[in-house]
Amino acid sequence: MCVIATAETGSMPTIDQLTRMSETNPDGAGIAWHDGNGLHRVRHSDNGKTLAFITEHWNELKATPCLIHFRLATHGAVNTENTHPFRYTLANGEHGYIAHNGIAQKHTNGRYASDSRNAILAWQTGQTDLTDGTQGKFAKIDQTGRIEWLTPPQTIEGAEDKPIQVSNT
Repeated sequence: MCVIATAETGSMPTIDQLTRMSETNPDGAGIAWHDGNGLHRVRHSDNGKTLAFITEHWNELKATPCLIHFRLATHGAVNTENTHPFRYTLANGEHGYIAHNGIAQKHTNGRYASDSRNAILAWQTGQTDLTDGTQGKFAKIDQTGRIEWLTPPQTIEGAEDKPIQVSNT
């Protein structure tokens, strides 16, 4: 099962936590963050590239709200296209990036080979509700840098004993 981690400004997972997330979920990793000027995303099917980016930009990322995802491929190939977080746009104009943890059973068949991408497409077009937890856990970061979990996360201590939220431990 994948893992999602979110960190508000001033907080980040530890390098050890990120390494363990990567080792347990080796099929792609991505990060989305808002630096005060805009929303950005880096994602790779090679977790090492994302981890290298995070460590090289640690202080900059720690100063921003972040959404981090490590993938364990259950549906769809191991490639950047299936690596979270995914772009979304809602009818009200909100846009940003969203990540999924779990298997979206109702969305294993659809436009994409990825159940996550199919569930997110159905959500952004108003065809499904992702807040009840039956399709896994979802977290997003919008164009203003606001992090929101559509399903309740767990809170654990991250770097410098500051809280981070995770989909699972």
